[in-house]
Amino acid sequence: MKRQIFGIIKDATQVKQFEKKNGQTNVKCVLHIVGIDDNPHPEELAVTVCGDLTLYAAAVGSPVAVEYIVRVFSFEKGGKTMYGNDVYATSIQPWQP
Repeated sequence: MKRQIFGIIKDATQVKQFEKKNGQTNVKCVLHIVGIDDNPHPEELAVTVCGDLTLYAAAVGSPVAVEYIVRVFSFEKGGKTMYGNDVYATSIQPWQP
């Protein structure tokens, strides 16, 4: 299910190159988005962006509308199965509050 947040890009990690499962290379980074509303505790999201969406890493302070998907993944830690969330953007658009 796709979700959406309207907010400001508060910060971004460095853009890094990685190899996809099919052997192709791509770039990715993580954007820190803080929702814009009257809530004293606004929604915050750390969302992974890939490819052309990494251009938004240079837009810290800009208002955006981010459409994203949340996946759950499992991994082993200390011999136990653990679960985590993978949040990644499917689209980003400039937005005017």
